[in-house]
Formats: sequence, C-alpha cells, structure tokens
Amino acid sequence: MAKETTEKTREQIIALKDHGVTLSQIATKLGLSHGCVRKFWRRFRDLGKEGLKRLSRRPQKTVSHQMSERMRTAILEIKRQHLGWGGQFIQGELRRRRFKVIPHRRTIERFLHQYPEFPWQTHRKRQPLQDARRATRLHQLWQMDFIVEQKLHGAEQKYSFLQIRDMASTRSILKRPLPEGRCALTSKETIPLGRQAFSKTGFLPEAIRTDHGSCFIGVEKHSFPSDFTLYLWGLGIEHELIPLRRPAKNGGIERDQRTFGEHFIADYQFNSHQQLQDDAEAFGKFQNRYVPSRSVRCQGRTANETAAQLECKAQPYKPAQEVRLFSVDRIYAKLSQLRWPRLVSGNGYVTLGHYRYYVGWAWKGKEIEIRFDPQSKEIIFCSSTQDEIKRWPIRGISYEEIVKEPNPGRNSQAPTRTRKTEPSPAT
Repeated sequence: MAKETTEKTREQIIALKDHGVTLSQIATKLGLSHGCVRKFWRRFRDLGKEGLKRLSRRPQKTVSHQMSERMRTAILEIKRQHLGWGGQFIQGELRRRRFKVIPHRRTIERFLHQYPEFPWQTHRKRQPLQDARRATRLHQLWQMDFIVEQKLHGAEQKYSFLQIRDMASTRSILKRPLPEGRCALTSKETIPLGRQAFSKTGFLPEAIRTDHGSCFIGVEKHSFPSDFTLYLWGLGIEHELIPLRRPAKNGGIERDQRTFGEHFIADYQFNSHQQLQDDAEAFGKFQNRYVPSRSVRCQGRTANETAAQLECKAQPYKPAQEVRLFSVDRIYAKLSQLRWPRLVSGNGYVTLGHYRYYVGWAWKGKEIEIRFDPQSKEIIFCSSTQDEIKRWPIRGISYEEIVKEPNPGRNSQAPTRTRKTEPSPAT
C-alpha cells in the first residue's frame, strides 16, 4: 500500500535534493518509492512551494457550466412541474424530449441543489433484495399488489390501484385504478385484471407472486383456493404467496408502489376516472421506456432495454385461445395435495369454497377433514381418525364457473336425501 506523505516530508525531499543527494538515495533514506520522490521534485520545479501542497483533482468548471443553457432550462422546467421527481425521472423526461446527451442523475441533483427552492434530498442506501428465487427470464415471475386508498388532488374520494410488475426486467405490466368507490376487489373481480395483463404482454407468466390479501386468496382460514388461484392454476401459472407480514419478500412491487406514489400520485390533478386510468397507464409506459432503472438486474438500463436482452420461455397468450389453454386437470392435481379442516354445523353441513355439502346430523359440532380424490373427481369427508364419512362430486371447477359471475343459485345447498333414506354415517 502506498505511503502517504506529509508536507514536512516533501520539504525534506527538496532540501536533500538541493544538497546534491540523488532521487534514488532520497527514496531509500525516507522509505519512499522512487516515483513518489520524483513526482514532488518535479512539482517543486514547475510550481514552486505551491506544488508541495495537496492538489485537488476536482474539475475547475462548475456543474452548471457542463450543461447547455437549453438543458438547464429544461431541467428546471421539469422539476417545477414535478416537485417529487429526482434525477432518475428527470433523465427519463429528457430522453423523451430527445436530448442527445443526458447528464448523470447525480449531476442533475447537484445542479438543482444550487437553487434554494430545491433543498438537498437525502437518500437511504439501497440494500440488494435477497430473494431465494431470482427471476432470470422474461415473464418468469410477476409481482402483483394493490396500493390502497390514495388521495388525489381534485378528487372527492380516495382511489386504489392494482400494479403488476415483471421481476426480471422490472417492467411495469399494469397500473390500473379500481372502479370508483371501490377500495378492494373480490378474487373473481381480480381475474379480468389478470386477463388484461396477459393480453397486453401476449404471454402467460410462469408464476405470479402476491401477499395474502382476500382479493387473491379469499377470506376464510384454511380456505378452498380462491377463484383467482383456480384461474391461474387452470392456465398453468403458479400462484406464489409471500410469508405473512413479510412485505420485503415482495420487495420489487413494494418499491414500485412507492415510486408510483411519489412520482405520479403526489402531484396528479384529478379530472375524471377515465383520464386517471389513461394517465396511470401512460406513466407506466413512460417509466418502462425512458427512466433508467437502478435495479441490480438492469445496471442503469431502462426496463424495455433490459427486457429485450432476456430469454423468454413463457406461454404465448391470446384472449380467444384462453378456453383452449385452460385445463381442469391442472386444478385437480393441485387440489389433491391439499387438506381442509372443517367444523360441521348444527344441521350437518360444511362449507367448501362457494358451496355447502351435507355430512350428516351425527357429525354436527365435530371436526372433520376434507380432501380431494382426482380419480373419481369427488370430495372425501373423513373423521379425525381418517375414516371415510361421505363423498360428494366436486362443484365449481369448470372454466365457466370459475371465470363467470356466480349464478343466483350458486350458494344453494348440495343435494341431500331425506332422513328416512339417508344411510347412517360411518363411525
């Protein structure tokens, strides 16, 4: 490691040289390298005593002189229109305006710091996301989440948004406000939004990662898979769930929500719901095409540039082909791996999914376990000792029942027999 010299040592070099000592002898005497001694001797020869002081390598020109007047005017205009935007998004807007040479984001931030109206913003150091399954292919893993009840300037009510993001490329797939007056959706209402995302990209992702929101998995503990989960399974898409109260496991979409809030919602002027929907979608396109991503996957490239370099093994998708792509057998295979504990009601029924099934009065108030037989396509009701009690054909698994709105009689009871003909339950 190089030895740092003090000003006193540098003066000793000059004094010894004036007494006729060679540079090599001076280096040996003071324990310095020959190159170090030669450097300070030449500095003294050319600059005098000023050459022995520490010299700054910082460029003599200020930051503002490195940019044209047109560039500085554009940066100030963009910043005043979007006070929440930092250097990264200002870079994107400059690209959209077709500037040929774009300053580094730190150069833009230092330039803005010269104006008192733009105080210096402190940034937390980003920690790389630790993900056991890092997506390396396009559409290998999508992240999906809701940003709930955000106040917009000019709007009388708060709005919620659904966001979908590709993990490998950081590309924004969908940014969609919920219908007016709604802060959440049911799992069946989430299906059309997923279909919009598939249609927009032309591909089915290999997996979608969400939290445990009722719009994704339903509301019941130990519940039967929701309509949204069944829909994904039928199309061959894995539905991943992050651990409870661990949003960092879905960190990409959480960070994208923060960016959306700071750079779109914070300074958005609301006019109409349709305009909000169009503007949110336009912001996603702007972010994908022009804004350089600071993700470790992108290395300063935009999301579209990153996506163009990634391999894609996803299934192509067209809305007209959805029925053909949907397979009930995939759902049967998944259901066969699950178990559902239930407490029999006072009149001998249990609820599974949207339907009620009759078990028998003899089992009222008792705990039973339900499983699915993929061979016979039947639900098997078992006692705590795993003895079979009853079987019923499973319902609600066809494409039409999962995707379409529920029929008025969907919650009706399962067909039952009279007590006179009902066989005695197994004991």
